[in-house]
Amino acid sequence: MKQKISKKTGAASLILFFANVVFFLTIWLLSQYDSICFDQFLYQIKSSAKGSDNILILSGFLYMGGFGGLLTAAEIFLFCLFSGKIPKLKFSGKFSKFLSKRAIPLALVFLALSVVFFVDRINIITYAKTATTKTQFFEENYVNPAEVKLKFPEKKRNLICIFAESTENSYASRSDGGQFNDNYIPELTDLANQNINFSNTEGLGGAFSYDGTTWTAAGLVSATSGVTVKVPVMTGAYNRINGYMHGVYTLGDILNKNGYNQEIIMGSDSEFANRDLYFKQHGNYEILDVNEIKKQGRLPKNYNEWWGFEDSKLFQYAKEECIKLSKEDKPFNLTLLTADTHFPNGYVCPKCKDEFDNRYSNVLRCSSSQISEFVEWVKTQPFYQNTTIIILGDHLTMDPKFMKNVDKDYKRTVYNCIINSAVEPINEKQRSFGSFDLYPTTVAALGVEIEGDRLGLGTNLFSNEQTLTEKYGFQKANKLIAGKSDYYNKEILDMK
Repeated sequence: MKQKISKKTGAASLILFFANVVFFLTIWLLSQYDSICFDQFLYQIKSSAKGSDNILILSGFLYMGGFGGLLTAAEIFLFCLFSGKIPKLKFSGKFSKFLSKRAIPLALVFLALSVVFFVDRINIITYAKTATTKTQFFEENYVNPAEVKLKFPEKKRNLICIFAESTENSYASRSDGGQFNDNYIPELTDLANQNINFSNTEGLGGAFSYDGTTWTAAGLVSATSGVTVKVPVMTGAYNRINGYMHGVYTLGDILNKNGYNQEIIMGSDSEFANRDLYFKQHGNYEILDVNEIKKQGRLPKNYNEWWGFEDSKLFQYAKEECIKLSKEDKPFNLTLLTADTHFPNGYVCPKCKDEFDNRYSNVLRCSSSQISEFVEWVKTQPFYQNTTIIILGDHLTMDPKFMKNVDKDYKRTVYNCIINSAVEPINEKQRSFGSFDLYPTTVAALGVEIEGDRLGLGTNLFSNEQTLTEKYGFQKANKLIAGKSDYYNKEILDMK
């Protein structure tokens, strides 16, 4: 009998521990992420985690295991106490007898409650409902870029595209169109005001955050391919076996076909989230990530800061690559991905000043300064006259603590700025758009004439063509795009 009780108690303890891990996983995710997107977690499960932030992952495991273990121990003690299994503190009566025989059922109840809590707070039901509702949105609105007539100028322009990690317009002061008392991105604000900033307002503004664009890999894909990233449960469309979105025809594909040298520099491991697959398979980019930089001897083999190397080095390498590429007899596309402003709290480099009480604020301020300094350097170079610079946030910040005082009615948008464009916009303000609209907009900024001013789901913002967000409204368009699409699965993901 004692052995049976021991086995039951052991099984119940394991179930309880698992229930508590699920509970604290949910709490940890809610504390770390400003917005929980289930498709992001599906994507990460299906792609490479190599080069991820080990400290963040370790903190999650410690949080779940530590608090989960402590709560489990407390629950086991209380169960033993009230079921009469502690002789010196023995409880008796019908309740104790009832409780003593139901260790496993009670543990299963706790597990069920934890799972319900997880499903509710991670929006899995909403995801499942949307992902199983069929939509014809892509059939009706997607324009295959491979079939669109593009006319490049006689002298092709260079492109420098800077993806600024987690950079949104709310970081500016309220007087500048943001949500804070101080302006944490004054240089980026000035650049937007002095150049082209497509905005949802009359002032500083940007792109609405669609589902499937809310993490780095998805943000990069959306802004350069004209589609959001959709992750059907039963697909392997983002891995090293099946390849990465075979059906998209991207900015990289267009420029590669038109003779551009293309490079992307990032201070992390490009294999993380399979970003290397996307840029290799769509544009044949040369990828200069932390591993390649070390291989070239530009960093010590044991060097490791933040995700790999910090942004101050990123911009130094970018200057070196700009000079090298400008000496070639081909136009170039140099893409940069910053990392210092990644959550949580960002990376404090020696260039960061202690201007504000909050660490992340100081990192944002430093990043804004470094991006501006790089832009000013480019302006002094001989190749600048024929070079367009585009600065884009990859997505909204994921830091919930930093954004806790943002007005709920404020429409958070992703930053954009276009410098030295070959064309001028008809109207850059009071535009409603998503990051996928920046794909044709980037092509147009290079002086390329786009037949119909549409590529993918995107609309050329330099034109007076209506965007899909303006046509349907953000909420409706977001829901329709996120729905189950046979066209997307077959034509974009190449699911047969």
